[in-house]
Amino acid sequence: MLDLTNLYRPKSAEEAVRALLEGEGTGLYVAGGTIVVPTGSPSLDYLVDLTDAGLDYVEVEDTSDGRVLAIGATTRIADLSLSPELASPALRALFEATTDLGTHTVRNRATVGGNLYAAHFPSDLPPAFLALGASVRLQGVDGPREVSLEDFYARRSEVYRRGDLIVEVRVPGGHEDLASAFEKTGRTRVDVAIVNCAAAVTVSGGTIEAARVALNGVSAIPFVAADAGAYLTGKSSTEDVFREAGRLVSASVSPRGDHRASADYRRKVAGVMTARALSRAAGGA
Repeated sequence: MLDLTNLYRPKSAEEAVRALLEGEGTGLYVAGGTIVVPTGSPSLDYLVDLTDAGLDYVEVEDTSDGRVLAIGATTRIADLSLSPELASPALRALFEATTDLGTHTVRNRATVGGNLYAAHFPSDLPPAFLALGASVRLQGVDGPREVSLEDFYARRSEVYRRGDLIVEVRVPGGHEDLASAFEKTGRTRVDVAIVNCAAAVTVSGGTIEAARVALNGVSAIPFVAADAGAYLTGKSSTEDVFREAGRLVSASVSPRGDHRASADYRRKVAGVMTARALSRAAGGA
């Protein structure tokens, strides 16, 4: 049971970082609050409530590198799913991940930043953002900085420091020929995923020019299946090719079993989810 002594309500990301670092005892950032009990502990002393920190937005930016979809970390997942930007084939994986996540009650409370931070559940948004080549903007005690989401998971101890706060997710745009899709399997439709997968492909004249496949639930962290992406590049956009990519994924992962599924089941499902996501993404390219 949580026994809190303080609740801080900063007005900015900078104030939030200071509040977490200067609070007495052990603190936790909170926005939607859906992971406070699962991630908290009896020794948790205070919360830093991000509700008023100005991080709830979905915007399109024109940068020197092209259009970028900028999503504030405290944006509710239900609100993100309603964004007209997610209607494009390129962002279909993200739309499907937001609508497949939990119940409508959870989606109305859970936030984008919280779902990315709590990827060990495994959560649904990380594979979609990874497949789309997203980055995260972090606010630290020394100011803001941007890191790729792939590095955020694979090199977390190097790129994420104590007190750092996810303030924004940035998805590169401008890929007119890109299409993506998201797949998930669980014990029930609203349960935490056993395996989830997102694929993003660019197809021209029946040939795959580029592909990214990302999964969660078959490793300690969400990850990009680089071998599958390398195999797909230059191949014909056919079901046989997608099934082979799925086989490569199944052969490369070493998941753990738990009360939801055995390791062997997860391994097989990872291949099926990969082939299925690729097929659907290619169909929309």
